[in-house]
Amino acid sequence: MKIPVYCYLLVGVIALGCSAILIRLADAEPLAIAAYRMGGGALLLLPFTARNAMHLWGALTLKEKIIWVGSGIFLAFHFAFWIESLSHTSVASSVVLATTNPIFAGIGGVVLLGEREGRNFWLGVVLVIAGSASLAYSDLLGWESSFWGNFLALSAAVMASAYMLCGRKLRMKIPVAAYVTGCYGFSGVLLFGAALILGQPLDGYSQNTWLLLFAMILLPTLVGHTSINYALGHLHPGKVALAVVGEPIVATGLAWWLLQEIPTSSRLFACSIILMGIVLGGRSKN
Repeated sequence: MKIPVYCYLLVGVIALGCSAILIRLADAEPLAIAAYRMGGGALLLLPFTARNAMHLWGALTLKEKIIWVGSGIFLAFHFAFWIESLSHTSVASSVVLATTNPIFAGIGGVVLLGEREGRNFWLGVVLVIAGSASLAYSDLLGWESSFWGNFLALSAAVMASAYMLCGRKLRMKIPVAAYVTGCYGFSGVLLFGAALILGQPLDGYSQNTWLLLFAMILLPTLVGHTSINYALGHLHPGKVALAVVGEPIVATGLAWWLLQEIPTSSRLFACSIILMGIVLGGRSKN
């Protein structure tokens, strides 16, 4: 039963690892990229999930509807912050810091939901803080705007954690396809509106950029995030968090190969400390 789930998880992690590279190669503004990624994902899923999603929406309480919409809003902020961060810092730093969301989700569970975490979780928090500080110092030597980029990536992790916390209870009542269709849809509408208000162009792109946008919808959004959400419905969150650590490894390798973005030894060391913290934090309840 679990073997196919692990296969979905592996494919999802690889697909997510392609995301930063596709974004870097696309000649489009960050909010536009995020809007097409979320809105496009929702549109492709709607023919298969619209009827079920509408039925489920009608059966939810007002509080549950607010939580579902809130999930989409936090997801929109996550992508807006993270995609912008890739313009200011390295792929490795951006993806590693954005992947710290299990740590923030655990802290949110303690503060907001009264959950308890073990010693390993708090050790993971210390490692993430130490690694992030080391990474910030290392990046300042090579990227002029790295502090802002790293701050945005961490903010993206916080937003992803809020998205996970909002959807934790809903995933018990809503199938993954219907759930992500709603989240992508709410997120896409907000991002398209933000792009229009801020004057970021939504058209006039080259054929290559349109192909890259479609690849983002297909690979990291539909395959990647949907696979992770599916895995969360069948595996302990700690195991999923551990697997998602593979995303920055894939992204860093692709950036090295395709963008000639070679990480320094100090950056690799800092990223390793952060990834160790994520592993400890994500597995603390296993």
